Amino acid sequence: MLTAMLTALLAGPGATARAQAPPPAADPCAPAPVTTAFGANTNHVGVVDLHFYGAAGAPVTYYECAGGRSQRLGERSFDRAGVTSMNAATPWRCDRLTRRFAATAPRPDGTLARGTAGVRTSSCARRFRLDMPRRGARGSLVRIRIVDRWRTGAIDTSLCVAPPGGRMACRGVAFAPSARAVSRRLRLRSRGRWRVELRVRGFRVRGAIAVGVRAAALPAPPRLLATGDSTMQGVESFLADELGASANVVGDVRPGLAISKGNQLRPVARSQVARLAPRTTVVSIGAIEGFAMRAGPDRRQLECCAEPWVAEYARRVREIMGFYRRSGRARVFWLTIPVPGDRARVAVNAAVNRAIVRAGRNLKGVRVLRMDRLFTPDGYREVMRYGGRDVVVREDDGIHLNVAGTAIAAREIARALRRRQ
Repeated sequence: MLTAMLTALLAGPGATARAQAPPPAADPCAPAPVTTAFGANTNHVGVVDLHFYGAAGAPVTYYECAGGRSQRLGERSFDRAGVTSMNAATPWRCDRLTRRFAATAPRPDGTLARGTAGVRTSSCARRFRLDMPRRGARGSLVRIRIVDRWRTGAIDTSLCVAPPGGRMACRGVAFAPSARAVSRRLRLRSRGRWRVELRVRGFRVRGAIAVGVRAAALPAPPRLLATGDSTMQGVESFLADELGASANVVGDVRPGLAISKGNQLRPVARSQVARLAPRTTVVSIGAIEGFAMRAGPDRRQLECCAEPWVAEYARRVREIMGFYRRSGRARVFWLTIPVPGDRARVAVNAAVNRAIVRAGRNLKGVRVLRMDRLFTPDGYREVMRYGGRDVVVREDDGIHLNVAGTAIAAREIARALRRRQ
């Protein structure tokens, strides 16, 4: 029964809506009932992807909500496995990190399914990279290449250079829309250490070129993988800013991923470890769990959420934790899932969390972070006390954390990471 409800939530047309849901206001960003799941994703660098559930092939119109107004971004009609994806719906921006979106789709009964979602994109702190030689000969002409990791361009920057013992001199460098890189040349006229600095929106990227002196080693920060299903959305970008230069945060968010459905995270984890070799992995998954699983030599089917189902889920999680541990060379931080607002999902959520805690028990290098206790110690709540004030932390769908909630989660994760250094 619970599995059927979860499947209906994600795949059924308007499954989360009342039978006769009122249509939303003329302005899709105005307050109105949320009747279906809708998510915003920053998995692809430089752009926001949107995912609308339950449109059943109907056209989905999507908007950005900013400054009290709605801006129509486009329309998509493609539907796959109950999900209409608007990939690269809009680019990231340095001047607006917190983004809010709405989307609507017509139903057969004439009403509109409506969803809203918020996400926080990365700041400009890590947007640019300076490619240049670490050493140069006196009098030589070297190239400094400014690389936009977002590949979106349309921004003004300043490139500053200081000769050995001299003061910084800056010149503007403009990126055209969609420009990926801009190059400038520098004549190394004197011996010593030349300092190079890129300035953009209050952030600075620094480098140096040694002329006739020893070049300073610049060790790369350890790689941290932030992965999982849609419950990781937004957390990874806040986490990157929280950790700053101490870690290279790589986000790999897979909306709709489930361990109880074909053990989907298992091959993903193996591929990620082979490709990235992360020093630390932070995992959050559990939004759509509750599917029946087959286990044991007789491939017996286990229905959620009795003890045999919990045991099999824990076995799968523990195996995946082992992949991310990399034979003891890496650390794993696995998040439990806050209690959802939908009562039909509470039992599934509780079973998943019991399994996660069991899987991480006595496993060296693995720590389970209890997000359920942080956000929902006594059951579902939209508002929590944090930092001396009341904060709304949940999205309207009752499943995901909103932007404020993901900021709190990232801050607590960063604290746990620092305690384990």
